[in-house]
Amino acid sequence: MLKITQLLSALIIVGVSATTMAQGEQRPLTVTDIMKFRSIESTSLSDNGKWLAYSAQPDRGDATFYVQSVDSDARYQVERGISGYFSDDSQFVAISQKPALLTWEKASKKARKDLKNELTVINLVTGEKHHFLDVEDFQLHANGPWLAFSQTVKKNEEKNAEAGTNKSEGKQDYLALDNDKETPAKSAENAEEKPADEETPELFNEKQINKSLTLVNLTNGEQQVIEHVDQFKFSPQLAVIAYSLSSKDGNDNGLTLLELGATEAKTLVAKDNASFTQLSWNEEGDTLAFMQGDFTEKEERRSHQLALLDAIKGKVKTVKLDRNVPDLTSPYVPSVSKLVWSQDDERLFFGFKSLPEEKPEMAKIESEDDLFDIERLTSDRGLQVWHGEDPLIKTNEKFQYNRDKKHSYQAVYHVSKNKVVPLAGKDIPYLRATENEQAMIASSDLKYRKLRTWEGFFSDFYLVDLDDGEAKLIKEKLSSYNDMKVSESGRYVAYYDQGHIWVWDSRKDRHHNVSEGMAVSFADEDHDYPSKVPGYGIAGWVEDDQGFFAYDKFDIWFFSADGDDKNCLTCDIGRIEQRQFRINIEDEEHDFFGEEQTLLLTSYNDAKKNFGFYQLALESNTLTKLVEEDKKFEYLATAKDADAILYTREDFNEFPDLWVSKHDFSNARKLTDVNPQKDEFLWGDAELVEWTSTMGEPHQGVLIKPANYVEGQTYPVLVYYYRLFSQRMYEFNDMKVNHRPNFPFYSSNGYAIFLPDVHFEIGSVGHSTNKSILPGIQKLIDMGVADKDAIGLHGHSWSGYQTLFSITETDMFAAAVSGAPVSNMTSAYSGIRLGTGLARQFQYEKGQSRIGASLFERRDLYIENSPVFFAERINTPLLMQFGDIDDAVPWQQGVEMYLAMRRLGKEVIFLQYEGEPHHLKKYPNKVDYTIKMKQYFDHYLKGAPAPKWMTKGEAYSEQ
Repeated sequence: MLKITQLLSALIIVGVSATTMAQGEQRPLTVTDIMKFRSIESTSLSDNGKWLAYSAQPDRGDATFYVQSVDSDARYQVERGISGYFSDDSQFVAISQKPALLTWEKASKKARKDLKNELTVINLVTGEKHHFLDVEDFQLHANGPWLAFSQTVKKNEEKNAEAGTNKSEGKQDYLALDNDKETPAKSAENAEEKPADEETPELFNEKQINKSLTLVNLTNGEQQVIEHVDQFKFSPQLAVIAYSLSSKDGNDNGLTLLELGATEAKTLVAKDNASFTQLSWNEEGDTLAFMQGDFTEKEERRSHQLALLDAIKGKVKTVKLDRNVPDLTSPYVPSVSKLVWSQDDERLFFGFKSLPEEKPEMAKIESEDDLFDIERLTSDRGLQVWHGEDPLIKTNEKFQYNRDKKHSYQAVYHVSKNKVVPLAGKDIPYLRATENEQAMIASSDLKYRKLRTWEGFFSDFYLVDLDDGEAKLIKEKLSSYNDMKVSESGRYVAYYDQGHIWVWDSRKDRHHNVSEGMAVSFADEDHDYPSKVPGYGIAGWVEDDQGFFAYDKFDIWFFSADGDDKNCLTCDIGRIEQRQFRINIEDEEHDFFGEEQTLLLTSYNDAKKNFGFYQLALESNTLTKLVEEDKKFEYLATAKDADAILYTREDFNEFPDLWVSKHDFSNARKLTDVNPQKDEFLWGDAELVEWTSTMGEPHQGVLIKPANYVEGQTYPVLVYYYRLFSQRMYEFNDMKVNHRPNFPFYSSNGYAIFLPDVHFEIGSVGHSTNKSILPGIQKLIDMGVADKDAIGLHGHSWSGYQTLFSITETDMFAAAVSGAPVSNMTSAYSGIRLGTGLARQFQYEKGQSRIGASLFERRDLYIENSPVFFAERINTPLLMQFGDIDDAVPWQQGVEMYLAMRRLGKEVIFLQYEGEPHHLKKYPNKVDYTIKMKQYFDHYLKGAPAPKWMTKGEAYSEQ
């Protein structure tokens, strides 16, 4: 393996043009150039629509955060900024900054633990900046000039912190949570004192101590530091902050309310060893929900009391919890339960769990007899019993167990009714939370977990009444990912099943096929798997149960609840012109469309591959084109209080910078130029290519011609594919160093790149690849673009498999690179995906591998589609890459192919990256693979000298 210094030296060489470029001319890309290209992350638009914020992050190096005016040249730049957000009043923006990459790389592993983020806050009215070091967490007040942030108190500062406390910590008032009634605050003098001889209990509070809270008045810069603060939360409306106190010995624990600007705080709940967590203000900002537990209990067994704090009256109300939750043993409210308010503040959602069993600790060995105690010996065994009737195989059961540890069963507290209603339990564990005031969708996959192994994921779906928790069965055994939507009244549920759109009436318990008899199909028209065909989705209901929107491949349809009214809203140009229309959800706070609403649509032309924006006025049923070009457009956000939308525009040569416009696109303007260096480089151009496969089907693909393409001259071609890739026609290539070939890197260095679509035949997936792509490659040869003797093939994962199979059938390719491929379906069939612990059988029978039968039903198809059994036919040099902890494809699949080709005397090189999963994560490995991949193709497609690792390999070395 190359050392970092060797890699850096290699980077200087790779990709350099053979001829010296005159100053000012464009030059080919190098790996180092790719590293410096920046992507846009963490984008946001202020509520007033006047400011844009984003982070420009290079593939390697330090990010820069930008805040710029939409209407002027004003712009702020914060080095190393990775994320940020605006206050609701759009006056302030807070930006989190990572330590510099150089600082991180130079630090030892121990020193890296002490490297903390920094924080910069900018006043967008005055331009004033505030900067803070070592920030753990932070919050801006929504509508006032206040900042709160927490810091970990370093060990050498702990003694100083214990010597005195901030005035705001004083316990003037307290309220113990020991009843179910509203109680006024009591004097701290009445608090019960702990007997002097009482034994100090063990506290499980390591994560909740040694932190301080700093409050900053951003108007005058005044700061107030409060020690021993665990959690904190600003009210979104009132000028107050709530925080919990958590001391090392537990003696000063409490929940405190502080008026911003005041020096004296009011501790409303005070109790030794108490924990306070999940602080959550309602939308009005006058009520704080929180959970109180006890640090003497371990976190995984810590039971919590749910309570509400009235910030106006200064009163705390405990919520009486009925512990008789259906299906749960010893129900309790755990630490993982988040508190979520409905937008109307009428409902508070939280969760229950069953108390986990506490395993008894075995006594220490004391005697000779203990050495031969069978029960004691077997209690220390390491064993997992795999039973044939287990719902889940043990590896997936472990994965599910770890997920379940974090899962709580949802319940709702109706504030006005002072009533708690459990909504989910062990029999129906999953709830899809929405803002519907009446009902929600719940599901259970328990009956079908065994089917995960060979068929897929299925669930029974229920409609749960929020008022009484009653669950009514909607439909059994649908796909677990079924896109169900509940009407506003909670009466109707729209869903997809077996190619049709259905409505279930919960009052009549009646299912109605509202798309029956229609000429259009609502099933996925491009589905080429041996599994149930999915639909295109339900967009959502119109208010007052008037109806809902559903998608076919191209168009948006309106259906009334009874199915009598069905209307296509986009059919005038949708399917006719192969334009696919989809609704952009601009207001995430509302679950239902207004009957007079104007919708913003994204269009995609499936024939030409270009995008646009349209407007659909529901009242008049008028469809209006706003903008449509030979580009890709992507909607990002809408300003909450202004007529402004944020979106990107791109093509192969245009980076997706940020654009802002009004909804009518009358003043669309580009606001960013993140990669101005792009003009320095040779790049290339993309065009759409069409051909007919040997199956007689029309196919499309993207041809990226090399920079400075000369008509009539042939070029080496790199073929890269997976399934459908022609939709990438107007995409700017992701400028990163990873396991994929970077297209501009190759096109700027004299290669053409071909991205063909692949259509599969069930049971014959291996053969399908060449039936699709070989005629497309021949089309490039006939066009005079491709050098027929210099065509390379690259694929990763599923297309890595396709690459192996392809070269068993053809000698068209001068070289092939295959990353993380399956080579033997017979051995992979009963393998395990280590990431999820799932058996791989479902993938072959119903999923991506598309065999359509079990190994025992069609053993012949598994052999026929396995390239390892036909390795003797391979004449193409092969480079394979695997990470040896691949969590998707067992890396031994690569070993099988390597050993077969090695035994047969074929040209093969196998790159085993140590400690890497399915996609390379470690940057040195990404760089190394990128270099080796390019060197491999350069040698076989362009005649470049082969480096030593290709001719002689590398001896084993201990890493």
